[in-house]
Amino acid sequence: MWFKSASVFHFLNPCKLKPETLEESLQSQAFRAVNSRQLASYGWVPPMGEGSEQLVHATSGFMLIKARREERILPSSVIAEHMAERIQILEQKLDRKIRGKEKLDIRDNVVMELTPQAFTKSSYDQVLIMPEQGLLVVDNASAKKVDQCTSLLRESVEKLPIKPVQTEVGQAALFTRWLKGTHKVPNELIIGDECVLQDDNEIAGYIRCNKQDLTSDEIKALSTSGKQVTRMALESNETLSFVLDEEFAFHKIKFTDSAPDDGSDMADLDPRAVFDSNVTLMALEFSTLFPAIIEVFGGIKED
Repeated sequence: MWFKSASVFHFLNPCKLKPETLEESLQSQAFRAVNSRQLASYGWVPPMGEGSEQLVHATSGFMLIKARREERILPSSVIAEHMAERIQILEQKLDRKIRGKEKLDIRDNVVMELTPQAFTKSSYDQVLIMPEQGLLVVDNASAKKVDQCTSLLRESVEKLPIKPVQTEVGQAALFTRWLKGTHKVPNELIIGDECVLQDDNEIAGYIRCNKQDLTSDEIKALSTSGKQVTRMALESNETLSFVLDEEFAFHKIKFTDSAPDDGSDMADLDPRAVFDSNVTLMALEFSTLFPAIIEVFGGIKED
Protein backbone atom coordinates (compact mmCIF):
# COMPACT_ATOMS: atom_id res chain seq x y z
CA MET A 1 0.00 0.00 0.00
CA TRP A 2 2.83 2.41 0.80
CA PHE A 3 3.81 4.44 -2.24
CA LYS A 4 7.45 4.07 -3.28
CA SER A 5 7.20 6.54 -6.16
CA ALA A 6 4.75 9.22 -7.23
CA SER A 7 3.61 11.19 -10.26
CA VAL A 8 1.50 14.16 -9.19
CA PHE A 9 -1.49 15.63 -11.05
CA HIS A 10 -3.64 18.63 -10.15
CA PHE A 11 -7.34 19.16 -10.74
CA LEU A 12 -8.10 22.04 -13.10
CA ASN A 13 -11.38 22.59 -11.25
CA PRO A 14 -12.33 21.85 -7.62
CA CYS A 15 -12.46 18.08 -7.19
CA LYS A 16 -16.06 16.94 -6.92
CA LEU A 17 -15.40 13.21 -6.83
CA LYS A 18 -17.28 11.35 -4.09
CA PRO A 19 -16.55 7.78 -2.93
CA GLU A 20 -20.02 6.52 -3.86
CA THR A 21 -20.07 7.97 -7.39
CA LEU A 22 -16.42 7.01 -8.00
CA GLU A 23 -17.17 3.42 -6.91
CA GLU A 24 -19.98 3.25 -9.46
CA SER A 25 -17.83 4.77 -12.21
CA LEU A 26 -14.96 2.30 -11.69
CA GLN A 27 -17.24 -0.72 -12.02
CA SER A 28 -17.35 -0.29 -15.80
CA GLN A 29 -13.58 -0.91 -15.97
CA ALA A 30 -13.27 -3.50 -13.21
CA PHE A 31 -10.44 -5.98 -13.72
CA ARG A 32 -11.09 -9.18 -15.64
CA ALA A 33 -8.47 -11.91 -15.90
CA VAL A 34 -6.89 -12.44 -19.32
CA ASN A 35 -8.65 -15.02 -21.43
CA SER A 36 -7.00 -17.57 -23.72
CA ARG A 37 -6.72 -15.08 -26.58
CA GLN A 38 -5.50 -12.03 -24.67
CA LEU A 39 -1.91 -10.98 -24.05
CA ALA A 40 -2.86 -8.46 -21.33
CA SER A 41 -5.70 -7.15 -19.21
CA TYR A 42 -5.95 -4.00 -17.08
CA GLY A 43 -8.67 -2.84 -14.70
CA TRP A 44 -9.67 -1.76 -11.19
CA VAL A 45 -9.41 -4.05 -8.16
CA PRO A 46 -10.15 -3.51 -4.43
CA PRO A 47 -7.22 -1.65 -2.79
CA MET A 48 -7.40 -3.93 0.27
CA GLY A 49 -7.00 -7.03 -1.87
CA GLU A 50 -8.74 -10.37 -1.44
CA GLY A 51 -11.72 -10.39 0.88
CA SER A 52 -12.85 -6.91 -0.09
CA GLU A 53 -15.23 -5.87 -2.84
CA GLN A 54 -14.92 -2.09 -2.58
CA LEU A 55 -13.00 -0.48 -5.44
CA VAL A 56 -12.69 2.79 -3.50
CA HIS A 57 -11.15 2.94 -0.04
CA ALA A 58 -12.25 6.24 1.52
CA THR A 59 -10.74 7.55 4.75
CA SER A 60 -10.29 10.98 6.38
CA GLY A 61 -11.35 12.76 3.19
CA PHE A 62 -8.94 10.82 0.96
CA MET A 63 -9.67 8.10 -1.62
CA LEU A 64 -7.39 5.23 -2.62
CA ILE A 65 -8.00 3.14 -5.74
CA LYS A 66 -5.94 0.40 -7.37
CA ALA A 67 -5.49 -1.01 -10.87
CA ARG A 68 -4.19 -4.46 -11.75
CA ARG A 69 -2.17 -5.18 -14.87
CA GLU A 70 -2.02 -8.87 -15.92
CA GLU A 71 0.28 -9.80 -18.80
CA ARG A 72 1.13 -13.08 -20.47
CA ILE A 73 4.84 -13.81 -20.59
CA LEU A 74 5.66 -14.63 -24.19
CA PRO A 75 9.38 -13.98 -24.81
CA SER A 76 10.36 -12.77 -28.26
CA SER A 77 13.07 -15.46 -28.36
CA VAL A 78 10.41 -18.20 -28.05
CA ILE A 79 8.33 -16.62 -30.83
CA ALA A 80 11.41 -16.33 -33.03
CA GLU A 81 12.35 -19.98 -32.44
CA HIS A 82 8.91 -21.26 -33.43
CA MET A 83 8.83 -18.94 -36.44
CA ALA A 84 12.21 -20.17 -37.65
CA GLU A 85 11.07 -23.78 -37.48
CA ARG A 86 7.90 -23.11 -39.47
CA ILE A 87 9.63 -20.95 -42.04
CA GLN A 88 12.25 -23.65 -42.62
CA ILE A 89 9.56 -26.30 -43.15
CA LEU A 90 7.60 -24.06 -45.54
CA GLU A 91 10.69 -23.09 -47.54
CA GLN A 92 11.61 -26.75 -48.01
CA LYS A 93 8.06 -27.63 -48.98
CA LEU A 94 7.60 -24.71 -51.42
CA ASP A 95 11.23 -24.66 -52.57
CA ARG A 96 11.44 -20.86 -52.23
CA LYS A 97 12.18 -18.15 -49.70
CA ILE A 98 9.46 -16.94 -47.30
CA ARG A 99 9.41 -13.14 -47.19
CA GLY A 100 7.53 -10.02 -46.07
CA LYS A 101 3.84 -10.49 -45.34
CA GLU A 102 4.14 -14.27 -45.23
CA LYS A 103 6.55 -13.98 -42.28
CA LEU A 104 4.18 -11.58 -40.52
CA ASP A 105 1.31 -14.02 -41.00
CA ILE A 106 3.41 -16.84 -39.58
CA ARG A 107 4.31 -14.71 -36.57
CA ASP A 108 0.65 -13.87 -35.92
CA ASN A 109 -0.24 -17.57 -36.04
CA VAL A 110 2.59 -18.48 -33.67
CA VAL A 111 1.54 -15.81 -31.15
CA MET A 112 -2.09 -16.94 -31.37
CA GLU A 113 -1.17 -20.56 -30.71
CA LEU A 114 1.33 -19.87 -27.89
CA THR A 115 -0.78 -17.30 -26.01
CA PRO A 116 -3.04 -19.78 -24.17
CA GLN A 117 0.05 -21.67 -22.94
CA ALA A 118 1.92 -18.62 -21.64
CA PHE A 119 2.26 -17.90 -17.92
CA THR A 120 0.92 -14.61 -16.56
CA LYS A 121 2.36 -12.01 -14.22
CA SER A 122 0.61 -9.16 -12.44
CA SER A 123 1.62 -5.65 -11.37
CA TYR A 124 -0.37 -2.91 -9.70
CA ASP A 125 -0.83 0.87 -9.86
CA GLN A 126 -2.34 2.78 -6.95
CA VAL A 127 -3.97 6.20 -7.12
CA LEU A 128 -4.45 8.49 -4.14
CA ILE A 129 -7.03 11.25 -4.60
CA MET A 130 -6.77 14.26 -2.28
CA PRO A 131 -9.85 16.43 -3.00
CA GLU A 132 -9.10 19.16 -0.46
CA GLN A 133 -5.59 19.66 -1.84
CA GLY A 134 -6.84 19.34 -5.42
CA LEU A 135 -4.22 16.68 -6.16
CA LEU A 136 -4.16 13.15 -7.57
CA VAL A 137 -1.10 10.94 -7.10
CA VAL A 138 -0.17 7.80 -9.07
CA ASP A 139 2.17 5.34 -7.38
CA ASN A 140 4.53 5.12 -10.35
CA ALA A 141 7.25 7.21 -11.98
CA SER A 142 7.21 5.45 -15.36
CA ALA A 143 5.63 7.82 -17.88
CA LYS A 144 4.24 4.91 -19.90
CA LYS A 145 2.56 3.20 -16.93
CA VAL A 146 1.30 6.46 -15.46
CA ASP A 147 -0.27 7.33 -18.81
CA GLN A 148 -1.93 3.89 -18.95
CA CYS A 149 -3.30 4.34 -15.43
CA THR A 150 -4.68 7.85 -15.98
CA SER A 151 -6.14 6.78 -19.33
CA LEU A 152 -8.02 3.99 -17.56
CA LEU A 153 -9.24 6.51 -14.98
CA ARG A 154 -10.43 8.87 -17.73
CA GLU A 155 -12.29 5.99 -19.38
CA SER A 156 -13.98 5.29 -16.05
CA VAL A 157 -14.70 8.89 -15.01
CA GLU A 158 -15.98 11.14 -17.79
CA LYS A 159 -14.47 14.61 -18.15
CA LEU A 160 -11.80 14.09 -15.50
CA PRO A 161 -10.09 17.52 -15.29
CA ILE A 162 -6.53 16.58 -14.27
CA LYS A 163 -3.14 17.64 -15.58
CA PRO A 164 0.45 16.73 -14.59
CA VAL A 165 1.94 19.22 -12.16
CA GLN A 166 4.35 21.67 -13.79
CA THR A 167 5.84 24.37 -11.62
CA GLU A 168 6.76 27.97 -12.39
CA VAL A 169 10.41 27.30 -11.53
CA GLY A 170 12.02 24.26 -13.16
CA GLN A 171 13.38 21.58 -10.87
CA ALA A 172 16.78 21.42 -12.61
CA ALA A 173 17.29 25.19 -12.33
CA LEU A 174 16.64 25.29 -8.59
CA PHE A 175 18.53 22.05 -7.88
CA THR A 176 21.58 23.54 -9.57
CA ARG A 177 21.36 26.79 -7.57
CA TRP A 178 21.09 24.80 -4.35
CA LEU A 179 24.16 22.75 -5.24
CA LYS A 180 26.16 25.84 -6.24
CA GLY A 181 25.12 27.60 -3.05
CA THR A 182 23.69 30.59 -4.92
CA HIS A 183 20.20 29.90 -3.59
CA LYS A 184 19.29 28.89 -0.04
CA VAL A 185 17.65 25.51 0.48
CA PRO A 186 14.26 25.96 2.25
CA ASN A 187 14.32 25.21 5.98
CA GLU A 188 11.84 22.33 5.58
CA LEU A 189 14.16 20.50 3.16
CA ILE A 190 17.51 18.79 3.59
CA ILE A 191 19.69 17.82 0.61
CA GLY A 192 20.40 14.10 0.57
CA ASP A 193 23.33 12.09 -0.76
CA GLU A 194 22.29 11.47 -4.37
CA CYS A 195 22.03 13.54 -7.54
CA VAL A 196 22.45 13.39 -11.32
CA LEU A 197 24.26 16.13 -13.24
CA GLN A 198 23.53 16.49 -16.96
CA ASP A 199 25.44 18.44 -19.61
CA ASP A 200 23.39 21.23 -21.18
CA ASN A 201 24.71 20.57 -24.67
CA GLU A 202 25.25 16.82 -24.54
CA ILE A 203 22.19 14.67 -23.97
CA ALA A 204 24.20 11.51 -23.33
CA GLY A 205 26.68 13.16 -20.94
CA TYR A 206 25.80 12.82 -17.26
CA ILE A 207 27.36 12.11 -13.89
CA ARG A 208 25.52 10.10 -11.24
CA CYS A 209 26.50 10.82 -7.64
CA ASN A 210 25.37 8.31 -5.04
CA LYS A 211 26.13 8.25 -1.31
CA GLN A 212 28.13 11.45 -1.70
CA ASP A 213 28.28 14.64 0.33
CA LEU A 214 26.56 16.97 -2.13
CA THR A 215 27.80 20.04 -0.22
CA SER A 216 31.46 19.14 -0.82
CA ASP A 217 33.66 21.38 -2.96
CA GLU A 218 34.19 18.51 -5.43
CA ILE A 219 30.47 18.17 -6.16
CA LYS A 220 29.97 21.94 -6.25
CA ALA A 221 32.73 22.18 -8.86
CA LEU A 222 30.75 19.86 -11.12
CA SER A 223 27.71 22.14 -10.91
CA THR A 224 29.79 25.15 -11.97
CA SER A 225 31.17 23.40 -15.05
CA GLY A 226 28.02 23.85 -17.13
CA LYS A 227 26.13 20.85 -15.82
CA GLN A 228 22.52 21.00 -14.61
CA VAL A 229 21.28 18.93 -11.67
CA THR A 230 18.36 16.96 -13.07
CA ARG A 231 17.72 14.68 -10.10
CA MET A 232 18.27 15.19 -6.37
CA ALA A 233 17.70 13.31 -3.12
CA LEU A 234 15.85 15.33 -0.48
CA GLU A 235 14.40 14.91 2.99
CA SER A 236 11.31 16.76 4.17
CA ASN A 237 10.79 17.70 7.82
CA GLU A 238 12.66 14.55 8.86
CA THR A 239 9.56 12.46 8.07
CA LEU A 240 9.99 11.63 4.38
CA SER A 241 12.94 11.11 2.08
CA PHE A 242 12.71 10.90 -1.70
CA VAL A 243 14.46 11.59 -4.98
CA LEU A 244 12.87 14.26 -7.17
CA ASP A 245 13.62 14.57 -10.88
CA GLU A 246 13.23 17.38 -13.43
CA GLU A 247 9.84 16.00 -14.54
CA PHE A 248 8.48 16.45 -10.99
CA ALA A 249 8.38 12.68 -10.47
CA PHE A 250 9.18 11.31 -7.02
CA HIS A 251 11.34 8.18 -6.66
CA LYS A 252 12.56 6.09 -3.69
CA ILE A 253 9.97 7.47 -1.27
CA LYS A 254 10.70 6.38 2.30
CA PHE A 255 8.80 7.23 5.46
CA THR A 256 11.57 8.02 7.93
CA ASP A 257 9.50 9.26 10.87
CA SER A 258 7.59 6.04 11.49
CA ALA A 259 8.22 2.76 9.72
CA PRO A 260 5.24 1.42 7.75
CA ASP A 261 3.33 -1.16 9.71
CA ASP A 262 3.52 -4.60 8.09
CA GLY A 263 0.89 -5.97 10.46
CA SER A 264 3.24 -8.39 12.25
CA ASP A 265 2.66 -6.71 15.62
CA MET A 266 -1.05 -6.15 15.00
CA ALA A 267 -2.18 -9.64 14.03
CA ASP A 268 -5.12 -9.52 16.43
CA LEU A 269 -6.49 -6.25 15.06
CA ASP A 270 -9.08 -5.83 12.34
CA PRO A 271 -7.19 -5.87 8.99
CA ARG A 272 -9.44 -3.13 7.65
CA ALA A 273 -8.65 -0.91 10.64
CA VAL A 274 -4.91 -1.46 10.14
CA PHE A 275 -5.16 -0.76 6.41
CA ASP A 276 -7.28 2.32 7.06
CA SER A 277 -4.77 3.62 9.58
CA ASN A 278 -1.85 3.16 7.18
CA VAL A 279 -3.67 4.84 4.29
CA THR A 280 -4.56 7.78 6.52
CA LEU A 281 -0.99 8.17 7.78
CA MET A 282 0.44 8.11 4.26
CA ALA A 283 -2.21 10.45 2.87
CA LEU A 284 -1.70 12.99 5.65
CA GLU A 285 2.05 13.00 4.99
CA PHE A 286 1.46 13.50 1.26
CA SER A 287 -1.16 16.21 1.85
CA THR A 288 1.59 18.25 3.51
CA LEU A 289 4.53 17.21 1.32
CA PHE A 290 3.25 17.76 -2.22
CA PRO A 291 1.70 21.24 -1.74
CA ALA A 292 4.85 22.33 0.09
CA ILE A 293 7.18 21.07 -2.67
CA ILE A 294 4.98 22.70 -5.33
CA GLU A 295 5.26 25.98 -3.42
CA VAL A 296 9.06 25.65 -3.18
CA PHE A 297 9.19 25.66 -6.98
CA GLY A 298 6.97 28.71 -7.37
CA GLY A 299 3.55 27.08 -7.48
CA ILE A 300 1.72 25.42 -10.34
CA LYS A 301 2.60 26.92 -13.71
CA GLU A 302 -0.24 28.84 -15.28
CA ASP A 303 -1.12 28.04 -18.90
